[in-house]
Parts: sequence; structure tokens; C-alpha cells
Amino acid sequence: MSLTDTTPRLNFNVDRLSHAYITSVGLTDSIAMAAVCAGHGVKKPCMACANCDKSSRRLHPDIIFVDKQPDKRDILVDQIRSLKKDVIIIPTESEKKVYVINNAELMNVSAQNAFLQILEEPPRYAVFILNTKTPASLLPTVRSRCVELKATPDTDEPDTAAGELAGDFFDAIDQGDVAVATFMFRLEKLDKESFGGFLDAAREQSAARLRASATAVAATPREAIARTERTLGRAKEMFELNVNIGHISGFICANLIEKK
Repeated sequence: MSLTDTTPRLNFNVDRLSHAYITSVGLTDSIAMAAVCAGHGVKKPCMACANCDKSSRRLHPDIIFVDKQPDKRDILVDQIRSLKKDVIIIPTESEKKVYVINNAELMNVSAQNAFLQILEEPPRYAVFILNTKTPASLLPTVRSRCVELKATPDTDEPDTAAGELAGDFFDAIDQGDVAVATFMFRLEKLDKESFGGFLDAAREQSAARLRASATAVAATPREAIARTERTLGRAKEMFELNVNIGHISGFICANLIEKK
């Protein structure tokens, strides 16, 4: 993948470049290019030097990408340990050495703790970019040592897939225990990004149902709606602590079925 004209770009002051960022895919390219840019002036990337050219084509030797292995569900601790060994090697063509961790939310707890050790005492030339759409899935200790950046989208489009899934969730609740249990199998198959989107959409719909139940006769008793909202709130807390999706789905199912 190369940097395109539609990729969000920021002009970074190299004197203020942080050693670690949490951001989305668009800004990842811009930060990585700024870090290795050899152009004149303080504001970078210049988009004209040889380093920027190599970066735009994903060919720069001082920009290293880390992602989950094809046959694994998570980014494993061994991958982060390999990064730790590599980071002591000085950059070859620029003043900085950049590590881009794609889908950083896939780092398991052991991997995040190992990465935290690197963040606490990084080499002066190292820059780490955690590429994720769900920063909340990272450990608070990791997030606290990174600068979080967000690209400003051109349009504010709702996540229709998450909203539809949340609608199916409440339909299942209205249909009874069997439908709820069946729906949980769908949740367990989601990736972390989709599951996080579902939780956010479901909590919004649950809050809307609770507000509506206060002013009108609702099909579902108000206490049941409130119980669902509390369950989803706890599920969100578990998600932010990086609890396994299957365990969270089981927790939601048990609370909605056993407490009826």
C-alpha cells in the first residue's frame, strides 16, 4: 500500500515528534514519513526527498511493520520480543527508526505488557505507531505512554453494520432465551473492531429504549431494559480490559437469560 492523495496528512515539527502514537491508518503513513523525512526545514514530511519516496512505496528500511501472523488470532508476545531485539539496532538511512504495529488491538495482554517495557525506556531514535480504530482495547498503561491522534473525517457516517447488529440483538431479546443464545454465536465470531462497534451501538440503542420507557408504554419492561443497559456497560468495561470476546459474549448471555 502506498501513500495516496486521499490519505490524511499532517505537517509534523520534528523537534516535537513523540516516541509513540496511537492513531488510524491514514495518519500512520504521515507520521512514519515525517519521522524518516530528510527534507530541509522543520515541518515534515516534505514529500520530495528520497526517504519520503521510499516511505510512500513502503520500501524504507527504517520503517518496520508488525502484524498478526496469518495463522494466529492475536499479535503474540514473541513478536514483540523480536521487536525488542531489533530496536537496539540503530537506523540505517535516517535519524529515526519507526515501528508500525498494524491492528494493535490484536496484541494479547502478554504482548502489550512486553511492549510496555519498550515504551518505558525507548532508544532516542525509536518511534512507535500503534495503528488501531479501537484505542480503548489497549491497556491503560500502554495508552498513557502514547499520544493519541485522530484523523478528521470528511463525512460523519454512522456505522450502519454495527447499528443493524445491535438491532438484531434487541430483536433476539424480545424473542426469548433461545434467540439470545443463538445470537451470541454471531457475536463470538466477530473481530475486535466489529465487536467494539456492536457494543457502542447496542449501548446507544439501550439508552434510547430506556429513555423511551420513561415516557411511554414499552413492549419490554423498564427493569429489563435497565438490566440490559447495565450488562452492556459491564461488557464494555471488560472489552476495554482486553477480555476475550467469547467470555464477554457468555457474560452477556448469562445475564440476560438467568436474570429474566
